[in-house]
Amino acid sequence: MSIEKRALLDHAKRCRRVAGDLTHSAAARRLQSMAEEYEERAARLDDDGVDLKQSHARRSRTGDGSDREGHGGLNS
Repeated sequence: MSIEKRALLDHAKRCRRVAGDLTHSAAARRLQSMAEEYEERAARLDDDGVDLKQSHARRSRTGDGSDREGHGGLNS
């Protein structure tokens, strides 16, 4: 499981836990909604076939220390 997916699922879990502890119903509903959004985003990572290792491997380091895609910059 990718780091990004794990982070999204952790956020969802945290939202659900806090929502269960709240007495303010509107805030609890919003946190439940946020948890669903995080889980949907995590599921899309699988659906999109995103592989963070491959994505990172395509990046190259530029001389100024910033990352850019290996296919060139805006001026190429």
